[in-house]
Order: sequence, then C-alpha cells, then structure tokens
Amino acid sequence: MLLDKKDMPIVAMDFMNDVHAKDIEIINTLYDALLSYETVPSEEHKERLIQLYREWFEHTIEHFHGEEVLMVEKKFPPYPVHKSEHDRALALMDDVLRNFITTGDIAGLKQYITQVVPQWFVQHIQSMDTVTAMFFKSGMSPCSMH
Repeated sequence: MLLDKKDMPIVAMDFMNDVHAKDIEIINTLYDALLSYETVPSEEHKERLIQLYREWFEHTIEHFHGEEVLMVEKKFPPYPVHKSEHDRALALMDDVLRNFITTGDIAGLKQYITQVVPQWFVQHIQSMDTVTAMFFKSGMSPCSMH
C-alpha cells in the first residue's frame, strides 16, 4: 500500500472526501500493478499497468471536472488558479504515461507514482481543496474580505 486513507487530509465537503478516498484506492491498485510489473516485467503485467494508469487518468479527469463545474457555478474567485493546477497535473500524468509507453522506463514511472503523486495529492488537498471546500460550504473565500 502506497497511500493510507487515514493519512488523507479531510476537507469540509463530503463529496470531495469520497472522491479523494477513491483516488487512494485507485493509486494503491496502480502501485500494486507497478510492483508486479517491476518484479515480473511481462507483457501481461505491462498491459495491466497501462490499463490501470489510463483508468486512473480518466477518474482524475472526472474528479477535477466535478470540482471545476462547482467552482464555476459558485463563482469561486480563485477558480483560474485551481483549474490551472488541475490542468498542469493532468498534463504531467499524460506525459508520464506517454514516456513509459514509448521508452519502457519503469524507474521514471515508479518515481512519479511513489514520490511525486503522494506529495502532490496531499499538498493539493491541504491547500487548494481545503480552501475550495470551505468556499463551497460557506460561500466565503479566504481570498476575499467578506
């Protein structure tokens, strides 16, 4: 197990916490597939790893879209900043997968999944998602003088 749900920061909106818990499940399954491929680098393990990564990527697109729709509906002032961070994260996810498919570089993929993702995930929840969830709940942004 790479990520533990008990270590996940909790935000003010249950739907966001539920999605984050699902993210952890998917990332842990992906991590297990990575270890299987690393241990036995078969074509079958590689295809499973790529399939799970693509499922995670699709889930993440939906996850981010759900937050972004609400941010727009509720006129969340720092929406452009939060959206640009989502876009940056998705672009990196896509680049990492393309690189793995093209080069077979398991070390780069492992470094991304085991180091970059957990750090980014927790930091993003603690900062942007916490502020966004509080705005969704209260209608007030810490960026405003309400």
